[in-house]
Amino acid sequence: MSRGYLLDTNIAIAILINESSVIDFIQQASRDRMPIYFSTITECEVFAGLKPEEQLRAEKLFTSKRCVEVTSENAKLAGTIRRDQKSKGRKLKTPDAIIIATALINELTLISRDSDMNFVHNELEIPLIKI
Repeated sequence: MSRGYLLDTNIAIAILINESSVIDFIQQASRDRMPIYFSTITECEVFAGLKPEEQLRAEKLFTSKRCVEVTSENAKLAGTIRRDQKSKGRKLKTPDAIIIATALINELTLISRDSDMNFVHNELEIPLIKI
C-alpha cells in the first residue's frame, strides 16, 4: 500500500502552469487524503527553470512538509539503480534515479509523464501513475 504520491518534476511544472488534468488529479488526491510529496531534486530542477514571477507560487508548492530530503541511503540506491539500468542499455539521469529511489524507500506511488519512468513498475515494483 502506498503511503502517498511522489510527484516527478514534470508534474510539479504542470501544477505551476495550472494544467487542468494535473490540477484535477491533485484535487482528487486531496479529497482521498493521499499525501503529496516532492523530492528535493524536483525542487532544485523547478527552481532552476523558474521565471521571477513564478517564484512565490513555487515557494508555496515546495513546503518543508512536502519535500523529501535526499539522504545517503537515497543516493546509494539511486547509484545502484543507475548502474543496473546502464547494464540493461537504459540511460537514466541522476535526478530521475534519485526520484525513483525516493519513491522506493518511502513506499510512495510515483506520478510522472516521463516515458523514461515506464520501467519502474515492472522492474522495481514501484506503483506508477501516468498523467
